Amino acid sequence: MKYIYLAVLLYLTSCSDDTAVEGKKTTDTTFHITMDTVPEKRKVVSKKPVASYLVPVNDPKLERSFGVDIYETGLTFEYIMHMHYEAVFATDTLRIPNFGIWPQVQVKPGEEKISCIIGFLDKKKAFKPYKMVSAKGNKMRLEVLKNYFVGRYSTPVR
Repeated sequence: MKYIYLAVLLYLTSCSDDTAVEGKKTTDTTFHITMDTVPEKRKVVSKKPVASYLVPVNDPKLERSFGVDIYETGLTFEYIMHMHYEAVFATDTLRIPNFGIWPQVQVKPGEEKISCIIGFLDKKKAFKPYKMVSAKGNKMRLEVLKNYFVGRYSTPVR
């Protein structure tokens, strides 16, 4: 009979809805598993481009070229792209997804002579194409090739 009372007492105390988290009593707490191993802000922002691409265009004596320079910003996963084609200049923002690793931006030649593909390396060091810059005639074009997203999972704490 003693064991039945002990079993009932243990059952009642273990079926409480409240959970103790770090010494505080909380109810229905949500726990987030995130990829926050890399800080959101950089401590030092380099003034040099992290990636570049340059191709001479038409007559080299005129010093005309097509190119892209990518620079760091104060945010770890955000970059500024400076693009130019002959006398046309443009700027755009490049946002890299947070895979839990430091971002590594790269620029590779595109299929056309006057084009390049901007991307980044994933955890397995595989190049992920993201945007393409190309030029034709007197126009420069920026195209998003693929979109990348990082999910965050939530699990209730019990």
